[in-house]
Amino acid sequence: MKKYLLIAFMASVVCSANAQKLQKPQRDKITGDVTLSVKEQVLSNPFTLPGHYLAGNMVRGKNYWALYFHLKDGLNIYYYVLKGDKAIIKFTDGKLLEITSAFDAQSSLISYATPDVTESFLAFELTDDDVAALLSGKLSVIRINTSMGAFDYDIKDSKSEIIKKQLELIAKK
Repeated sequence: MKKYLLIAFMASVVCSANAQKLQKPQRDKITGDVTLSVKEQVLSNPFTLPGHYLAGNMVRGKNYWALYFHLKDGLNIYYYVLKGDKAIIKFTDGKLLEITSAFDAQSSLISYATPDVTESFLAFELTDDDVAALLSGKLSVIRINTSMGAFDYDIKDSKSEIIKKQLELIAKK
């Protein structure tokens, strides 16, 4: 029995060791610009009901930073986020950071899921000041404003440093 527990523990360590990993850099074939991104990680617990899931990852291009969110909800709903719509990040010290959607996006139904699951991929532009705020703060809540109202995601302490670590990893390159 101890042998199996040790194997499971070692597997979890290996998985968590790869958690903060850069993806293969993408080079634009025409301009030669390089885009760096990190592996998507869960920010809000995926096991809550009704499947209120939030994951995120950072992307840096030649002249931009972006924060991508992957949302999944255990509902059969349609919503959209238009370019210019806002998301609000609340830090544990009470400060708020408002970021702007980079492009129009809409939800889609995962047809093979039972029960129904709706998901979307959203990109938000970051300024240098936004990056500095994310590096210096600890996340508490992320609110994404959609056509169906605000979706709030509580960020637990164990997950609050993920965005900061992703930014630090990309900034090193």
